[in-house]
Amino acid sequence: MRHNSEDSCEGTLVIHAVGDAECTEPACVDLEYVRHSLVLECEEITGGCRCIGEVELIRAS
Repeated sequence: MRHNSEDSCEGTLVIHAVGDAECTEPACVDLEYVRHSLVLECEEITGGCRCIGEVELIRAS
């Protein structure tokens, strides 16, 4: 299915290790993959992500 420019988001969709997602565009409310031209796993972010530590704590318990 094709989407027009009104259906796309200029932000980057970040998929967290804990299973949730967020967009770098504060006004974005639709976190569907197809709306974002760039989708990253949070571990790909330079400097890491706060959720990686949360996952490690969950695994240790």
